[in-house]
Amino acid sequence: MERPGRLPSLSGLRMFEAAARLGSFSRAADELFVTHGAVSHQIRALEEQLGFPLFLRQGRQVSLTPPGAELLQSANAALRQLSDTVSTLRRRMNRNRLSVSTMPSFAGRWLAPRIGDFIDRHPDAEVIVSATNELADFARDAVDVCIRWGPGGYSGVRAELLMEDELFPVLSPTLVANRRIAEPADLAGLPLLRSEGEDWLPWFRAAGLNWPEPSTGLMISDSALVVQAAIEGRGVALARRSLAALALRAGRLLRPFMVGIPAAQAPPGDSGCSFDDPSGFDARARWHYWIVLPERPADTPLLTDFLAWLRAEVAADLAEPLCPQGGPVSPLLSASLARPAG
Repeated sequence: MERPGRLPSLSGLRMFEAAARLGSFSRAADELFVTHGAVSHQIRALEEQLGFPLFLRQGRQVSLTPPGAELLQSANAALRQLSDTVSTLRRRMNRNRLSVSTMPSFAGRWLAPRIGDFIDRHPDAEVIVSATNELADFARDAVDVCIRWGPGGYSGVRAELLMEDELFPVLSPTLVANRRIAEPADLAGLPLLRSEGEDWLPWFRAAGLNWPEPSTGLMISDSALVVQAAIEGRGVALARRSLAALALRAGRLLRPFMVGIPAAQAPPGDSGCSFDDPSGFDARARWHYWIVLPERPADTPLLTDFLAWLRAEVAADLAEPLCPQGGPVSPLLSASLARPAG
């Protein structure tokens, strides 16, 4: 192993890398939890130590000099490699700690009600569930595994399909206490809850309804909160199976029709529909749940056990009927429209 050559201040290099990558001393200060003055002072000291400027300063605007741009590439690669190594060692040495990052919707309505079983099997383990829509940085955040909802095709990580999903209408028994729901057209006049990116139009087409996309009523950005609103009787939700399953089995929600569509997320400004598909569903927009792991394996026995438990729970969930006794559980709901999902 060779001895490294003479290096400038590591603190200065770290502040330079952040400022150069972000293009701003102020944003670098926010990321590193220091003052703007501290960043400016460290970078000036680094430039004096190197003997050449790294930034061109024009008032509050800064831009990299050619040597600065070259140094950024090396500094970023070296700091990332060091961070990755430290994070890997932390996970490897703390074998009783498991950190899981997933979306708030999945954490609240699928994982949280079930993870007690895993904890009971590992009473000495520290299990951390981070519920966030932000993408995790395995090195920076010391996360062991992510469960993500998306189209797949992720680079720089190991990804495994966990679960496919479908969308179908659900509603509270109280919403239709004095109303008969026998076919999709009977939804007319009921409030339809809307969820960002999960449009009703593809389901309307699969159910044979020539209805436009709803443009009024309650819009909720979180899919789990849409399910909760349906439980409270606020309206009919177009829900993901994964998020509504437990409430359906408990009788808190009803599924009036067996028509379902593959879950999808429409791109911004796109309806997510294809007129070439009779269901109105664009196959390119299909999203699934994925297990995402660091590219370089550092799996502890605890993580291996968690992944095996997770796969088994998903398999059991998909195999269990959604409705008690196999029916919609209401004399006012008809199961006569029990045709396969479109």
